[in-house]
Order: sequence, then C-alpha cells, then structure tokens
Amino acid sequence: MNSRLYYNKRLSRNKSNKDPLIVLLHGYGSNENDLFSFKNFFDENYNIVSFRAPITIYEGMFAWYDIFYQNNIKSFDEIKAIESSKSIVDEIKQICKEFNCDEKRITIIGFSQGAILGYSIALSNPGLIKNLVALSGYVEEKIIEFNSKKTNTSIYVSHGKNDNTIPYLESKKTLEILKEKGIKYNYNSFNQGHGVNQENLNSFLNWLKNKY
Repeated sequence: MNSRLYYNKRLSRNKSNKDPLIVLLHGYGSNENDLFSFKNFFDENYNIVSFRAPITIYEGMFAWYDIFYQNNIKSFDEIKAIESSKSIVDEIKQICKEFNCDEKRITIIGFSQGAILGYSIALSNPGLIKNLVALSGYVEEKIIEFNSKKTNTSIYVSHGKNDNTIPYLESKKTLEILKEKGIKYNYNSFNQGHGVNQENLNSFLNWLKNKY
C-alpha cells in the first residue's frame, strides 16, 4: 500500500455540513505551502487541502514527477506522473470521507505541474471534479485516460504571455485538444511570466464564485 501524501489543511468551521473541498496542487520545485495562501480568499466553511508532491528535489522542493532534458529535448517520467495522479485521486476520496466533504463539490487549483496533473485527474475521472483551475499548465495526453463518458468539469485556463518555463503556445495547443474533445473551458491570458499576478488571481477567484 502506498503511503499517504503529506498536506496542509484548513477545515470547514461547520463540521456537521457536507461543505466543498478545494485541492491545491503546487508546481515543480515548490511545496505544499506555496498555494496554501489562497485559503484566505475562500469562505471559512470550505475545506482546503494543499498536497506536497512525493519526490524530493532539494530541501523544501518537491515534484510530482521527474523532468528530463537531453539535447534540448524535454521528456518526463510518464509512469510516475500517472502514479501521482492516481495517488491524488485516492487522497481526495479518503479526505472526503475523513472530513465529511461534499463529494459533488470538489475543486482543483493547480499551478504548472500541478495544473498538468489537474487536467489528468479531471479528464480521466468524469464526475469526480466539479471545477478545475489550471494555471500555467497544459494538457498532457500521455497521462490522460480519456473516458467515453464526457466530463462535466467546469474548467478555467490561464497562462502568462511571457512564460519562458511553459511557453504560451502550449496553452494554445491545450485549447485545441479541449475543443477537439468537446470540453468547454474559460480561457484567460495575462501579461506575466510563469506565475500568478494579481489580475490572474482576481480573475479565477471571480470565476469560482458562482461555481459551488
């Protein structure tokens, strides 16, 4: 049996209700504290968990899967990416049971590598994720098991026009894949690099307001 993922949590003040669950997935080289600051922007009756990726790069720096470069060609550990995706799904289901979360109101907010896994989770598991906020990531078809059952996940996509880590054009390819699969989305681009500026933050928070 795989060990549980480590995570930060802020649970709903009202333990008797089945309240929404927000899952935060950090990017490559970051940790569970990175996106956890987003908790302050959500209602106190939301359950919020921020996972730490399982691979240690350096102290305080973690990854969901390894990335490789050879002769300027980028590749990645597809097997570990799929394993991480499935581990997160298992954790979400367990957390919903442990903390009385509403299984029908689960939101993933993922940045970079976390957004890539967010797509994998939402598109491989129709009906599991209500909302996906995919920040500075892209759809990686190699780690998605597209289901014959169409996903009903509401998807917010954003990318920085000056992103040198995951190029802006990657997000354009993602839109083509989503269109091809008949998956609806809300797309936004911002004058930023590989990060989330205030405009981007306000944008996805406003988008989420009416999604619960």
